[in-house]
Amino acid sequence: MKVYINDVLEKLTENGSEPKKYIIKKLKTVNHNIHAVLVDLEDDKSEMLVAISVLQDKSRFRLIKN
Repeated sequence: MKVYINDVLEKLTENGSEPKKYIIKKLKTVNHNIHAVLVDLEDDKSEMLVAISVLQDKSRFRLIKN
């Protein structure tokens, strides 16, 4: 999956709760690896730093719209 800034992703859950939606705000390099800064659509003050390889795992995240 190709990810870009302003893509909307959905974090899939295993426990049956409602999935959360995030938007990719920016990309950062940490230890020579590219990470994405995700912001919750419902709470724009919370940020999460996730490696691109984690975003490409289809069992964890799903691309909603780009």
